[in-house]
Amino acid sequence: MNDFVALLVERSRAERPKVDAALEDALARLDHLLAGVSSGLQVEYYGPCVGVEAAAAHRLVVRAHAWDGGRPQWGVRICSAAPQAHWRAEWTLRGAGRLRKALIVRALPEFFAGYARAVAAAGRARSASGQRVAGLAQRFADAI
Repeated sequence: MNDFVALLVERSRAERPKVDAALEDALARLDHLLAGVSSGLQVEYYGPCVGVEAAAAHRLVVRAHAWDGGRPQWGVRICSAAPQAHWRAEWTLRGAGRLRKALIVRALPEFFAGYARAVAAAGRARSASGQRVAGLAQRFADAI
């Protein structure tokens, strides 16, 4: 069940993570997992930069995103960090391009450490979802 997390932890340590079908599947599973966890927590988190551009134009963001024209849904997305974009969601983890996927994987230890801190600061660390985030943060921290 958590084989995809092990793959992400392993690849997060690589200087140039391999982007292949296994990674794409793992990112899709992580998208799904974080949709459920973040929906339960409802804690916003503006995470690390995953921009392939010269400037820090895109970041991993957890919040209720307006996606596909429906009502906002909680999850993680790659969002535009430009002030005029108002954190517009642009890609899912799996939907990002090859170069950005490698940056996403490399950013996961920092992402989970920061998200766990945000969850704790919101007083939700003891919830099942909060413990799940803390567990993921620990798995990625152990890999560093």
